[in-house]
Amino acid sequence: MNIAFGFDIFYPETNGVVTATINLARNLIEMGHRVYFFVPNDKAFTDNEIENGITVFHVPAINTFVYPGIKLSPYHSKFLLKYLLEYEIDIVHTTSTWLVCLAVAHAAKRLGIPVVSTHHTLIDNPDYIQYALRSKKLSKAAQKVVWSTMFTPFYRWVDVLTAPSQYTCSLLRTHLPQLDIRFISNGTDISRFQTETPTHPIPQQVPPAFVGRRTLVFVGRQGYEKSIDVIIKAFSLLSERIADARLLIIGKGPAAEELQELASDLGLTDDSVVFTGLIPNDELIGSQLLSHLGAFVSASLTENQAMTIIEALCSGCPVIVPDQKNMTDLVDQGNGWVFVPNNEADLARKMQQALVDTQGRDRKAAEAKRSIDRFDGAAVAGQFFSLYEELVESCRNKRTKAREVDTSFNNFSLYRN
Repeated sequence: MNIAFGFDIFYPETNGVVTATINLARNLIEMGHRVYFFVPNDKAFTDNEIENGITVFHVPAINTFVYPGIKLSPYHSKFLLKYLLEYEIDIVHTTSTWLVCLAVAHAAKRLGIPVVSTHHTLIDNPDYIQYALRSKKLSKAAQKVVWSTMFTPFYRWVDVLTAPSQYTCSLLRTHLPQLDIRFISNGTDISRFQTETPTHPIPQQVPPAFVGRRTLVFVGRQGYEKSIDVIIKAFSLLSERIADARLLIIGKGPAAEELQELASDLGLTDDSVVFTGLIPNDELIGSQLLSHLGAFVSASLTENQAMTIIEALCSGCPVIVPDQKNMTDLVDQGNGWVFVPNNEADLARKMQQALVDTQGRDRKAAEAKRSIDRFDGAAVAGQFFSLYEELVESCRNKRTKAREVDTSFNNFSLYRN
C-alpha cells in the first residue's frame, strides 16, 4: 500500500506529533508498505528522504511567525494532485488541521482517495490560541471560534478521525457526532527501552551532578502551553526543603528566555536548575538518562497523549502529572504521582515524595516499565493498517457500485431510445 502523511509542522522543528508519526511510518515500511511525507517547505530542511525509506515532498509555504513551524500554504494545490496520482497513493493520513494538511486532504478527496486524520494537538486550548492573539482574555473568548473556523470545516474532508486518548475521543464526538471517531494510541519503538547496555553516552549538556535520583526532569517544547513556569515555581518551594534537589529542563522553544529569567528571579542557580537546550531523541533515550533520575515532571494542561511521558514510562522513570483526564489515562498512583492542576504547593509535595520516598519511587518505576507493551509501535501500526485497509476497500466498493449504477442508467437510456 502507498500511504501519504500530511504535516503542518516538520523539521527543523520537532515535536511529539513528528516523533509519533515517524515511528508509525517506520513500522509501516517494515510491514512492506511505501510511505510519503508532505511537509511545509523550509530552507533549513531540504532532505528528500529520511529514516532510510520515507520519501519527503516539500510543499510551497511561507512563514507566519504565529507559532514556530506553522506556515501559509495554498489550499487548492495542483502540485499535490500531481504527486498523489504519480505515486498512486492509496490513502492519506493527516496529522493536524492547518493549511498543508487541508490541501493534502482536499486533493485526496478530489481523486477519490480516502482520508484518515489524527487529532494530535488540542489547539482549541487558550494556551495555544494565545500564540496568535497575544492575549489570554481574547484567547479564552476565541476558544469556540476555533471549532467553527478550523476543526469543523477541516474534518468534512475526513473519512475517519482518530485520537490517541479515549477522553479526547469523547470530546470530539460531542462536536462531531456524525463523524467516525476511533481511539488508537501513539506508539514508540519499545526495543530502544529493552536493551541493558546504553547505545549513547550521557549527553554532554547534562552535568554529572544532575545524573541521579535527586534530579527531576522535564523534556519537551519550552512553550507557554507546557506550563513549565509552574514546575519552576514548585521546584523553588522544594529547594527550600531539599537543598540538593536538582531540576533538568530539556528542550527549546519560544518561552525559553522567560523561563530562565523566572528561575533566576526565584534565586535558583545553575547548581540546582539547568536548561540543556535541545537533546536529540536518540541520544536522550539511547543514553538511558531518564532511568537514572528521580522523576519526570509535567504541569501541562494541554496534552493529548504526550510522547515524552510515554518515553519516560518506557524508560522506567515514574512521572508526576496534573490531575487532568488525558494525563491520568497514562499516569496513576501505580506508576507516578498526581497533583492538583496549577497548584505549585501540591506539586512541590509530590516532587518531595519522589525524591525522599526512594522505595516508593522504585516501585513506581518498576510499574512504569511493566506498562511498556501498551505503547508498542508495531502493534499501533497494525491497528492503523487495518483501518487503512477498511477504508480503501470501502472506497473500492463505492466506486464499483457507482460504475454499476452508471452502466445501468446508460442501458436504460438506450432502451428508452
